[in-house]
Amino acid sequence: MFNNKTINKFQQLATPFYYYDLDVLKETLNSLLINSDDGNFKIHYALKANANNKILEIISHKGLGADCVSGNEIKKAVETGFNPSDIVFAGVGKSDEEIITGINTGISYFNCESLQELQTINELGKGNNKIVNVALRINPNIDAKTHYYITTGLEENKFGISQNELNEITNNFSNFNNLKFTGLHFHIGSQITDLEVFKSLCIRINELQRWFADRGLSFNHINVGGGLGVDYVNVNEKSLPDFKGYFNIFKELLEIHP
Repeated sequence: MFNNKTINKFQQLATPFYYYDLDVLKETLNSLLINSDDGNFKIHYALKANANNKILEIISHKGLGADCVSGNEIKKAVETGFNPSDIVFAGVGKSDEEIITGINTGISYFNCESLQELQTINELGKGNNKIVNVALRINPNIDAKTHYYITTGLEENKFGISQNELNEITNNFSNFNNLKFTGLHFHIGSQITDLEVFKSLCIRINELQRWFADRGLSFNHINVGGGLGVDYVNVNEKSLPDFKGYFNIFKELLEIHP
C-alpha cells in the first residue's frame, strides 16, 4: 500500500499520527463523479466519516453536498466550502439549538425520524418565520448484510419511521404550516459490500412511492444510504468501491415519478 518514499517519511514522524492519502481521496472522488454523471444524482459526503478540514475542503471543491448529524457539523461544512443549499441535516436526537442552526443557515432539508421531530421543527420554523424543507426517514426493513451493530434499516433498529406509522404522520401534514414535504430518506447500514441489498431497497422504495402517489403526496428527491464498504481483505486489488455497479442499480431499478 505504501511505497518506500512514504515509509521513509513515516520514520521521521513522532507517533501516533494520522495519515491520509489525498491522492487516493481525489481518485475516489473522480471515480464517484464520473460514474454518477449520467444520472440525476447529487452526492453528499457524511462529515461523521472524517471531518478533517483539508479533506472537507477537497470534497467541497469537487461540488459534493454535506450530510451532517449535528449543528457543529453544519457550521464546519459551511466553513470548509460547502454550499448551505447542499447541506442535509440527518440523525436522531437533534436539539432545538441545532435545528435553529440548520434553519438559519438555510440548509437544503432535514431528514426527520418521527412525528415528534416534525412537530418540533414546525414550531421552530414558525418561531423563526421560516418554511422548512423536510424529508421522512423511513425504515424499509431491509437487511444490509453488514455487521449487526451498524445495520440501521431493519424493523428492530431504532432508526427511522416504521411503515405502520406513515398514515398517522401524513394525516398530520395539514397541521404543519411551516413545513414543506420534499422527499424520502432511507439508510440501511454502513460498510456495505453486497450491492444486491440496494436492489431490495429499490423495490421497497418503488412500493412506497406508489403509496404516497395514491394519497396525492408528491416530493422531489429520494435520499439513499448508507456507505459502500472497504474491502479490507483485498484492499490493494480493490482500492475503490464499485461505483459503476452501485449507480447502475438505481438507474435501472428505481422508478422516478414526476
